[in-house]
Amino acid sequence: MNIAFQVLGPVELRIDSQQIDLGPARQRSFLAALLIEPQQPVSINTLIDRVWAGHPPDGVRSVVYTYIARLRRILASAKPEGGHPIRLLRDSSGYRLDVTPGHVDLHRFRGRLARARAMDPHDPQRCHVLGEALELWKGEALAGLDNEWATRLRHSLQQLKNDALAEWAQAELHAGRSATVISELRYALLQEPLAELLHEQLIRALLHSGQQAEALSQYERARRVIADELGSDPGHGLRELHRQALTGTLPAPPESVHARAEAAVAPPHGTDEEHGARPRETAAPGPSLLPGNAADISGREKYLELIRRVYTEEGSRPRVLVLVGGAGVGKTALAVNVARGMGAHYPDGTLLVDLRGSGDRPLSGTTAVLRVLRAMGAEPGEGRDLDELVTLYQCGLRGRRMLLVLDDAADDGQILPLLSNEPGCGVLVTSRRPALRPVGARVLPVGPLSYEDSLQLLRDLIGEQRVRAEPAAARELVELCEGLPLPLRAVSNRLLARPHWSLRITVERALDEERRLDTLSYGSLDYAARLTGVYRQLTPMAAAVLARLGSRPASDAVSADQIMSGLSVEEAEEVLEQLVDAHLLDVAGVDSHGTVRYRIHGLRWLFARKMAEREEICAPVGR
Repeated sequence: MNIAFQVLGPVELRIDSQQIDLGPARQRSFLAALLIEPQQPVSINTLIDRVWAGHPPDGVRSVVYTYIARLRRILASAKPEGGHPIRLLRDSSGYRLDVTPGHVDLHRFRGRLARARAMDPHDPQRCHVLGEALELWKGEALAGLDNEWATRLRHSLQQLKNDALAEWAQAELHAGRSATVISELRYALLQEPLAELLHEQLIRALLHSGQQAEALSQYERARRVIADELGSDPGHGLRELHRQALTGTLPAPPESVHARAEAAVAPPHGTDEEHGARPRETAAPGPSLLPGNAADISGREKYLELIRRVYTEEGSRPRVLVLVGGAGVGKTALAVNVARGMGAHYPDGTLLVDLRGSGDRPLSGTTAVLRVLRAMGAEPGEGRDLDELVTLYQCGLRGRRMLLVLDDAADDGQILPLLSNEPGCGVLVTSRRPALRPVGARVLPVGPLSYEDSLQLLRDLIGEQRVRAEPAAARELVELCEGLPLPLRAVSNRLLARPHWSLRITVERALDEERRLDTLSYGSLDYAARLTGVYRQLTPMAAAVLARLGSRPASDAVSADQIMSGLSVEEAEEVLEQLVDAHLLDVAGVDSHGTVRYRIHGLRWLFARKMAEREEICAPVGR
């Protein structure tokens, strides 16, 4: 298919497999509002309501016309080879996108789901059709759009996906493939813990695989989550399954070759003292809950070797390592790639928990422990405080070999409850906070890539031929990205989406300081957005100082006595060190009088300048 619009994930357009730059989030919101109803006119008032949800800016119609004009130009220029350009039409009823529903992943998903529902429940092709429908999902629907309409639609589409997943699970159970169902549903329920249909199918799958005790435990987990979050009891379907599990009246699944094969290879339930293993409630394998895709980590071979050595060395102490670095430096990619290769050393599971430390609502230590316990298949019970939860967690790890990745930690309070006492377990933490140093942990600073490694990453991402064709432009582009993997990947994705662009064109755009941050961002790979998250967590004084530093030349170094009137030198030093800890400021050196001097430059200075303009700070720092 030459034209492919995506809304079941980030809003994207691919022409002949090449990604097209659709512009900023607001512009993609307009496109999404049209894609939901292709070939159907959408009135301008409906568009305004979908994009601004009752809070439009002054002169909103002029804004709409501007976005529509930009989209029209993008779509008209994105012409498939040998085909016609995509038209965005206007008539008396509104705007209409002239594409068939088959060009939009949402409508292909709905079509496959409708086809599967029309098939005989025992048709062996039904699994395949439902699987094709689910494969169209590339993450959270409308990812990157945060207006109210997108949020409501995202919730509705997620419910539809849950229904499709439950139907797929039932079809797989008819075919005797319970193991596949169990692993997929466990992962899905981490994202959607209140989806009762998924709990029901997981319990069925566990019963079909002979895991009655685990099925009863799963019901209890579902009941507890529903009670905690909704203050209600499980629905009739879950309660009926619970009754059948207790009485043993649930009918067995159809016999199949797959079911017999599962039974043949499954280890016995209960204890396995012949092999020196500890007693287990079930024979289910340890969970491996890591992101589906990991970024390329070219240039990080030395880091990988060091980290892997930490987690594979023998010893009587648990292994804890903290990766510390600024926004966009690639800490999470490193952690995920290490964890992916640790299955042999940590057979009881590799879990990742996003602690959301750089966001507005970081997870509490209690919530983090609860999530890990549920991922491990444990039911914490009612009314547990943090100390009791930690005890349950430590008991659950006894004798196990598990690796826990704690991503984006804000402080010790999030990670200390999850540090294991078991010598066979490991904890790998990523954080932007250099002060985060748990007792007994090793800390590994993750800095920018070297120039040569950055150039190699660019080659890996856009191809050796393209770099060789414009070596000077490639070198400039790498220098502008300052060794940060995030901008390098963003600009590489932009170049891949625009094969007709030369590297020189991209460099010229990036050399314009007003456009550089936008040019070196693409879709969700937005370095400025990452810095905005850091900026929002600064104290008001630190934010003000950063903005003022953006109002002076980037090459200037400052000392604490040059910052702001009204601050003592000690107070100013504390503010500057906060900015250093946030990776927004560098220590330039110490002068002959022992005075520390600080500097901000490059992309971070451009960001600080934007903050200065936003705050209308014009007076330079210094006297």
